Amino acid sequence: MSETSTRDPELTRARILDAAFELFVEKGFAAVSVREIAERSDVTKSLIHHHFGGKEGLWEATKELAFSQYFQGQKEELDLAETPGPELLINGVIRYFHFLKDNPGVVRLFAWTHLEGDTSCAHLDGELVRLGANRVREAQQAGLLRPDVNPTHVVTIFVSLCTQWFEARDHHAQWPGMGDDEAFLDDFLKIFMEGLLPRPPAPNA
Repeated sequence: MSETSTRDPELTRARILDAAFELFVEKGFAAVSVREIAERSDVTKSLIHHHFGGKEGLWEATKELAFSQYFQGQKEELDLAETPGPELLINGVIRYFHFLKDNPGVVRLFAWTHLEGDTSCAHLDGELVRLGANRVREAQQAGLLRPDVNPTHVVTIFVSLCTQWFEARDHHAQWPGMGDDEAFLDDFLKIFMEGLLPRPPAPNA
């Protein structure tokens, strides 16, 4: 065990989190043991239990740390926006897409949570979904977006598609005519936003 792990609790905690993130990304939650995390972070198992209460607590802390990189900036934009509308939604899509693009380890971590049926992290993004859906609803009420679509579904559609794009990007790259990340994002925004624009009134019969 490294001597610094007994002298600097914050450094020890950070090292444990870094090691846990690497292992959880590689193997998922179920296949990783506390012993492996201790060996990779060069600490004792008792220190992991001291800082996180066990593997479950460490798993939750790892997910929170991974998502916090995106959470704060997006929450501030949603909170501070004076005029919710199409531009705010477009910015949200672009921010999330680029967050995933820049953090492939987070994409893989998210994939493991889905594969393992982990529902405990819903509170991490639930706050953003609620805020985003409220902003979509306000834009609908102002006549800027079509009113006949569930606002929560609007947020879910772009989150799901962006996540799935990066989870399966290597597979998609083999398809004939497939563009790169930015080309896909551009086309998705065209289709997504066009579908959300207010519908013209039906002609009189």
